[in-house]
Amino acid sequence: MDKPMLIFKRFGHQVHLMVQKEAKRCGIEFMGGPQGQVLRFLDHCEQKEELVLIKDIEQELNITKSVASNLVKRMVQNGLVELEASPSDKRAKFVRLTEKSRSQMQEVKAFFDRIDQSLLDGVSKSDLAIFEKVLGQLQENVEKIGGENEETR
Repeated sequence: MDKPMLIFKRFGHQVHLMVQKEAKRCGIEFMGGPQGQVLRFLDHCEQKEELVLIKDIEQELNITKSVASNLVKRMVQNGLVELEASPSDKRAKFVRLTEKSRSQMQEVKAFFDRIDQSLLDGVSKSDLAIFEKVLGQLQENVEKIGGENEETR
């Protein structure tokens, strides 16, 4: 592999475009982008009965405070999330799913499960294990160079 960074960038972009296109085809286009990522994150946290602050969304999506705030603001306007002030810190706001978004979560989960299965179509378990091992080594190499892995913080 001559230029791994270029290959990974192209692959990531290709996956992103495919998810957007499929989400639009299924009538859930807003779920294919960052709003969908936030909803899946909030749903996952709700399952574990964890409260979520806007700063948690920043960390999960690896975005800045202003981007996270604007994203959540749009989601409130779209009726997907609601904000609740923290009783201990009035500046902090908890982000929660609305009933509207909760009712759509099964469809969203099924959508991403289909995408995951399609991505792995024709890939054997042994090939996938090798890929995961190599990817893990690449992540370690990136961390050695100085790039933190936001996922493992």
